[in-house]
Amino acid sequence: EDFIRQFVPAISNTLPTAALSADSHATKLLGGSCGGLGAIGGDEVDGDEVDGDECSQFGGDAFISSPRAEFLRSRLLEWSFCPYEMERNDLLDCAIIMIMDSAMCVDLKLRYSRVRKFVTILESAYYDNPYHNFCHAVDVTQCTFYMLHTIGLFNKTGPRRSSLRSPADASFPVRSILRPTDAVALVVASMCHDLGHPGLNNAFMVRVHTQLAEIYNDQSVLENFHAACFSMIMSYFFTDFVVPKAYQQQHGHPSAFDYEEFRRIAVHAILATDMARHFEFIGKCKAQYERFMSGSNLPLTAQQHEAERAQLAASILKCADISNIVRPFNISQRWTQRLNREVTLQGNIEESLGLSRSIVVDPTNIPTSQIAFYESCGRPLFNAVADLVPELRFMPDQLENNIRNWGFIKSNQKVPEVPYGLKHSSTFDLSTSTRAGSTDSAPDFLPKRSMASLLTPSTVPVVEHEVHLSLANYTLHAGGDETRPAPKSAAQLLAGVPSPPHSQRSTAAQT
Repeated sequence: EDFIRQFVPAISNTLPTAALSADSHATKLLGGSCGGLGAIGGDEVDGDEVDGDECSQFGGDAFISSPRAEFLRSRLLEWSFCPYEMERNDLLDCAIIMIMDSAMCVDLKLRYSRVRKFVTILESAYYDNPYHNFCHAVDVTQCTFYMLHTIGLFNKTGPRRSSLRSPADASFPVRSILRPTDAVALVVASMCHDLGHPGLNNAFMVRVHTQLAEIYNDQSVLENFHAACFSMIMSYFFTDFVVPKAYQQQHGHPSAFDYEEFRRIAVHAILATDMARHFEFIGKCKAQYERFMSGSNLPLTAQQHEAERAQLAASILKCADISNIVRPFNISQRWTQRLNREVTLQGNIEESLGLSRSIVVDPTNIPTSQIAFYESCGRPLFNAVADLVPELRFMPDQLENNIRNWGFIKSNQKVPEVPYGLKHSSTFDLSTSTRAGSTDSAPDFLPKRSMASLLTPSTVPVVEHEVHLSLANYTLHAGGDETRPAPKSAAQLLAGVPSPPHSQRSTAAQT
């Protein structure tokens, strides 16, 4: 426990008010209006907790159903989601919305102030790496959230239990082995799947004989560390923002939520993100598909159901973890630049230790390396998962489009004017805005009707036309700075829509 605290300083402050002492908004909510904590994980609740103005709104109705939340939710339900186009407070609220929406699947009553505290602590447990940072966590969580919507575990207002059919039915779709608890487990696991990531890969950790590598015997070093951090944070804070059992019993809010089940699914999914076991995992996906196609495992026993369910849940997080390669190309290329920058920084550290670079980023060879990764690692995984869950076929379809885009760059030394697989829009310039669209085959949720109802004509953002970026300028300098339009917050886009107060970081802190 003390060892993990060295890497995730936020955990060392176990009292929620102390952990967020720098967050004036959260401190006000937690210390000023919520009173004492009561027994963490126990049945007793302080009177101030239940009766306070902020704390009496179990379920977060005031925020979760607000126009601001509806607008952010519409962004979350776009495949063209990009966290780097959003401000910090919007990202925090996006994470809150995803957690609270998933909790509705199990009638778990969450409190906005409590969830916000939890998310803020998660943010502080991510280092400011070029790639493995809090934005990556939100991006992976959004992909998980989107996939769960796509396969029917959500609908526009919450859970869709009618889509969950009995495993005893030999013709049931594979996706129906998932339970509502898995929605919560996968969303929270996605937020926590890279906690404390040092911006260095497993091979480096083993190569230089770090303490982590020794503790985990050189096996899935970082994934085991992330899972341990997840379990530790949850043990301190999860029961703090869940409605206490005494309150549920007193006010008739029984919860079907099973924490042990939640933790088991989440840890299994986090451990599955180890790329060293990538092809082993693909083999498990294919074996699962063959079992269900042949019907050899039907009807499922309770033990078989748990195993199949854990495998499918892990497949969702596994795909979400590398989903940047199946995003619309103008988003995918941003992530490529950031990953190359992080790999370059690791190489600098290796050279400073007198070691050779384990990965050399050649700016002139990036299209070739990207195509190789997409074809050897991406294509088998996304095809295997799409075979299991046909609703996710849009992901390997976009992967093929992105392979064509990289091939075009390799042959022509420039980005295609309209990248393959990107919906053309006359409203937004494709070279500067990811809002231009989703993939041609990605399902649409909360369509433009929601945007039109929230944005007046005077508040619709206008993106000036810019010349399309050339190969030399857009992503291929691994150590260069990323050029992108200034992010617009939901507050800037929603005229007259009130938003809850948020703590503000200084410009230096945000940088």
